[in-house]
Amino acid sequence: MKRSFKKIVYTVLALGAVFIIGTVSINIILKNKLEDFIKTRLPENMIRSYDDITVETFGGSLSITNASLIIRNKKNNQEHTFVNVEKLKISDISYWNYLFNEEIHIENISLESPTIAHYENRIEKNEDSRRNSFVSIYKPIIIENLKINNTKLAIFEKGKDSTKLYTKGLSVELDGIKIDKKTITQKIPIEYKTYKAKSDTVFVKLGPYENLTAKGFRIENRNAKFNDLTLKTKYSKRKLSRLITKERDHYNLSLNSVSINSIDFGFKHNRFFAKSTMISLTAPSLEIYRDKLVVDDLKTKPLYSKMLRDLPFELTVDSLKITDGKIKYEERQNAENMGGSINFENLNAEMANVSNTYKSPTKTEIEIKSNFMGKTPITVNWSFDVQNMEDQFQFRAEVGQLVAERLNSFTEPNLKVMLEGNTNKTYFTIDGNNTSSTIDMKINYSDFKVILLQKDGKDKNKFLSTIANIFISKNSEKKDEFYKEGKANATRNKSKSVFNFLWINVKEALIKILI
Repeated sequence: MKRSFKKIVYTVLALGAVFIIGTVSINIILKNKLEDFIKTRLPENMIRSYDDITVETFGGSLSITNASLIIRNKKNNQEHTFVNVEKLKISDISYWNYLFNEEIHIENISLESPTIAHYENRIEKNEDSRRNSFVSIYKPIIIENLKINNTKLAIFEKGKDSTKLYTKGLSVELDGIKIDKKTITQKIPIEYKTYKAKSDTVFVKLGPYENLTAKGFRIENRNAKFNDLTLKTKYSKRKLSRLITKERDHYNLSLNSVSINSIDFGFKHNRFFAKSTMISLTAPSLEIYRDKLVVDDLKTKPLYSKMLRDLPFELTVDSLKITDGKIKYEERQNAENMGGSINFENLNAEMANVSNTYKSPTKTEIEIKSNFMGKTPITVNWSFDVQNMEDQFQFRAEVGQLVAERLNSFTEPNLKVMLEGNTNKTYFTIDGNNTSSTIDMKINYSDFKVILLQKDGKDKNKFLSTIANIFISKNSEKKDEFYKEGKANATRNKSKSVFNFLWINVKEALIKILI
C-alpha cells in the first residue's frame, strides 16, 4: 500500500515537473521566436527596443514593457516618427486557430500611455510609402478588441510654428478587427465592426493664419460630440493686416458644442466619403473683421453650390442645425478708424441636403431666423441645386421693423453716411446664378432721411445732404399704396463673396424704390 502510494506521488511529481519544465521551455521558445520576429521581420529602417517580454503560454498572453519604435528614411536614415508605449499586452491568443485555421486570432490587445511624434518635413519626397514596405501579412489576423489608452499624439511640420496637430488623453477602442493581404493594401488597411474614441484636448493648425482647438470629444455608437470648440486667427487684427499682402478675413469663432450623428466614412473606389444624418451646432459665436485697406484678393470666389460640388471627397449631410448663434461683421474702409459693424443675434438655422452626392432636382435648402441689429426680426429661405453648373439660386427674405439709426454703426465710419427713419416691413426675392441676378422688393417705410458727412466723418455736409434728400422719397405711402415696390438687376463681381452679391442686389433695389 505504501509502495503504491509512493509510486502515485512520484508519478504526480514527475508529471508536474514535466509540465512545469515544458511550460517554461515553451515560454522560452515563444519568447525567443517573438524576439527573433522583432529583430528580423521588421524592416531595417525601423529601430526598436524594449525593457522586457513576458510570455504566459498557459493563459495565451504576452506583454512588452517600455517598448519604443523609431522609423527613419531608407536613403538618408533621417528619423521622422517616434513611438513609445509603457506597456503592450496581448491576451488570449488562440493556438488552435493558429495551428489549424491558418489565422492569428487574438482576444484582446491593449496599449498603455503611448506617445507618438511624427515630423512630416523629415520624410524624403521619394521615400517608398507602399504598404509592403512595412510588415508583410502571411496569415490573417483577427483581433476581437483593441484598446489604446491615454495617448499623446503630435504631428510637426517645418518652421517655427511647427505643431500641426496635437492631442492628449486620447483613447481609442476598436472591435472586430481583421487584417489580411487584401486589407493591408487598402487606403484604410484594416476592417472593423465598431469603434469609439475620446480625448481631453485637441489642437489643429488649419493653415498659416488660423488654429482650431477643442477641449474634448467623444465618439461612440457612430455619434460624436466635440465640446468648447474655437477657430481663431492667431494674430491680432492689426498684425494680420501687416502680415498679409492680399485681403483676408480675421476670424474668431467659438461653439459650446458640435454633435455629429450616424457618422460613416471610408473609401469607395479610392475616393473618400463622409456621411452624417444630422450635425448640430450649439451657441456658435462668430466675429469676422475685414480690413478693406489691404489690397483686394482678385481671385474668383465660388458660390456655395460650386464649393460643395468641387469638394475633393463625397459629402452627405442630411440635416444641419444651428441653435442660438451670433454673427458680428466688422469692416474697415478708412485709415482713421477701425471700421463699423453689423450683427445678427439669436440666430437659428436649419439646412437640408448639405451634400454633393444628391442628384438634380434635389436642392440644398436653408432656413434662417434671426434678430438683425438688435431687435429687427429677419427670416431667410435660401435654396440652390449643387449639381446645377450655372449655380442658380433663390434667396428670399422678410425683414421686420428696423430703426435706420441702428445701421449708423456701420455706415457712419465706412460710408460717411448717417440714416434716419424707419423701415416697417421689407420683402425681397433674389433669383440669380453665378454671373447675374434679378431682385424684386417691396418695402414700407417712413420719415426716411440720409445725412452725408464731411470727409473726417465728424460733421454734417449740409449742402450735399439737402440735395440727396430732394431725390429720396421719405415715405412709402402714396395715395392708396402701402408698399413701394421695385425691381432691379445686378451683375456679380466674381472676385467678391456671395454676401457682396446679395448686398449689391439689395442696394440696387433700394435705389429704384427710394429715388
